[in-house]
Amino acid sequence: MLTEILGDLLAGLGLFFIGIRLVGDNTKQMTGRRFRVWVARLTQNSFLAGVWGIISGALMQSTTAVTFVVISLVSAGLIKVRRAMPIITWSNLGNSLLVFLAVLDLRLVALYMLGFTGACYYFQLDRSARYRHMVGGLLGIGMLFLGLIFMKAGAAPLKEISWFTQFLAYTKNSYLLAFIVGGFLTFIAQSSTTVSIVAISLAKVGLLGWEQTMMIVYGSNLGVGVSTWFMASNLAGTSKQLAVFQALFKLAGALVLVPLFYLETLGHLPLVYAFVSRLQNDLGHQMALVFLLFQVVSALSVCFLFTPVYRLLERLSPPTHEEVLSKPQFIYDQALNEPETAVELVAQEQLRMARHLPQMLDCVREETRDTCSVDANAIYQATASVLKQVEGFTTDLLDQNHSRGSLERVVRLQSRNSQLFALNDSVQSLVKLAETTRRSSNLASLCNRIVEGMHLLLLTAVDTLETPDAANREILQKLTDDRGDLVDRIRRTVLRNEPVLEAADQQTLFNLTSLFERIVWQLRRLEATLEDEATAEIAL
Repeated sequence: MLTEILGDLLAGLGLFFIGIRLVGDNTKQMTGRRFRVWVARLTQNSFLAGVWGIISGALMQSTTAVTFVVISLVSAGLIKVRRAMPIITWSNLGNSLLVFLAVLDLRLVALYMLGFTGACYYFQLDRSARYRHMVGGLLGIGMLFLGLIFMKAGAAPLKEISWFTQFLAYTKNSYLLAFIVGGFLTFIAQSSTTVSIVAISLAKVGLLGWEQTMMIVYGSNLGVGVSTWFMASNLAGTSKQLAVFQALFKLAGALVLVPLFYLETLGHLPLVYAFVSRLQNDLGHQMALVFLLFQVVSALSVCFLFTPVYRLLERLSPPTHEEVLSKPQFIYDQALNEPETAVELVAQEQLRMARHLPQMLDCVREETRDTCSVDANAIYQATASVLKQVEGFTTDLLDQNHSRGSLERVVRLQSRNSQLFALNDSVQSLVKLAETTRRSSNLASLCNRIVEGMHLLLLTAVDTLETPDAANREILQKLTDDRGDLVDRIRRTVLRNEPVLEAADQQTLFNLTSLFERIVWQLRRLEATLEDEATAEIAL
């Protein structure tokens, strides 16, 4: 009997977790750049942001998933933290929908939904780029509902197992233990709704009283806040602010409702349970209302304190220097309405990213290595992030009404963006190789000379981007002429002077010189885009 009960519960939990993952993953896949930009515009209004939060929580059924999706939007610069706070706040309310569904008879709903999804798979809609994520989400919902049915079926026979009922009887004497159990299970399961639904299922078959169930619900809500905070421990800056906010949100609800619980149970005052029992007679529905009430109380606790809470978040987790670097300073969505201005802003953003390239080498140059305050990898990641946003911006810019000259310039800027992408990757590779070669006495001197020469080339390229006149372009062109013969001479000279060079050092020598040759060629391509632009301006 115990094995059958355990099988039903494990199967139910497994299906439930798979369903939540499928719903969350497929929902996130349906959020392309245009959709995310639309969300960013929508959230300029706090009321609409709250509505979007409720919808997100209801669809994903995981406030942790919603929190980290919004964190990704904040990290991408699409939403400000202050605008994202209402989404997190009200997503908790939307998340309570599943708890209400759990107390209903979902058997027919689950069976019909799985049947419909199976038909979609039969007609291969799951292979359609347009419908596959919708089909995956429907499958997730069907599995989620089926998991709830299995959990209910498994919970009912538990009241016939003596040791289990004795343990539950012991917890009746300690409400705090029920609270801790709820928090701990949520920390493990990463879902307050899952733990609350299991507790409600046990309560409906008479294994838990309303007092224990309420404290498990309260503990599970605080547990998901603590879990989100721990999961974000590797984040920093504004990205971590929303995780801290979610933890504070749950803490606010617990600080209000747990004392009210003790006043009601020990002081015999008609408070929360008296309120929900007036609304519903069924214990399952009562506890679902308690779960909802926790979200409402938490939301009201922070809703009127957004400004002071935001200031607290900024003090607890201020933006990092790397984060500031990764934010565009010139391009913004509203500029798309003025295409001519937007083109100039793209050029300025690209110039700012080009200045990062010699800064990356400062981290491995002998004279600046010890004073470099920013990690080269942080500069690389920030540059790649901004260039990615520039790429999306120019793609949207092509959809605007342009003159022929402006359209051609946007295409040239896209080409330049690709060259900067490639240069960023190559310079990062050179930095990594230089850090490794520094430990080898045989090639350290050569590596330093290559880094210094490349630093000079990059500075010249930046000067040319700033002032792309004929004289500067000619200098860059001469410096980036074909260096194949020079590279071959360097290799032969080193091998002649170091006849016993180990195989690893020979490979390092080849990698160093090849990187030098590649970056020179990429700078030559970059100069070609400037030359094309100058030719186009003369033609106009």
